[in-house]
Amino acid sequence: MQYMLLHAIDEGREWDEGHVAETQSLLGTWLEETMRRKVNLQGSRLRPTSDATTVRVRDGDVMVTDGPFAEAKEQLAGYDVLLCENAQEALDWAAKHPTARMGSIEVRPFFEDPPIETLPEQRPETIRYMLLVCVDESVQLTPEEGSRMGPATEAWVADTESRGIRLYGNRLAPLDTAHTFRVKDDRVIVVDGPFAETKEQIAGFDVLECADLDEALAVASTHPVASFGALEIRPFWRFGEN
Repeated sequence: MQYMLLHAIDEGREWDEGHVAETQSLLGTWLEETMRRKVNLQGSRLRPTSDATTVRVRDGDVMVTDGPFAEAKEQLAGYDVLLCENAQEALDWAAKHPTARMGSIEVRPFFEDPPIETLPEQRPETIRYMLLVCVDESVQLTPEEGSRMGPATEAWVADTESRGIRLYGNRLAPLDTAHTFRVKDDRVIVVDGPFAETKEQIAGFDVLECADLDEALAVASTHPVASFGALEIRPFWRFGEN
């Protein structure tokens, strides 16, 4: 099965150089091991929340705001998609990741297991974005709205993929399947639920490759979930950037 590791940190916390160097070393070891064992399918760091943009559509009006979809102490800083035999293996890998010592890691299975895919090489003069699809699970759609949501989402996926914009994505299983890891004083702490207690929660994601933020915003505004949820757009760090 495939699982998503959502890495969350407090951006306001400062770390000394020794801790940063140790973390980078541990991360390199973790990545080498997961890749050697063919567990890690893909992943990336995300640029800080100062580069985030959130899109909502209400009554036909597109509302764009700077910043992440929710105000929380810890914010998403990156992700990994792992291929594991079972949930316990995914949890074991999360416990070894250095982010668990700096912040937290939410582990969530995919809603359905898709074919194994890795991201293609990035095209020149494009920007790669993470599109976080965020909803309040308590929101109740009418039967008519619910029946339209599946076909509308499939049409959005087909359109964006045909234009080479959507590279990858999936729904995540409900919040009651989430587990969050933290390591305090070398003690692994596991709690049920997502990394942040917010009204809207991440329900899925899409990896987009666009010419610029304007194109990413236009694509996000046409996503069916934008009419009742939120779409957070965050650029990836380019490989080699600090």
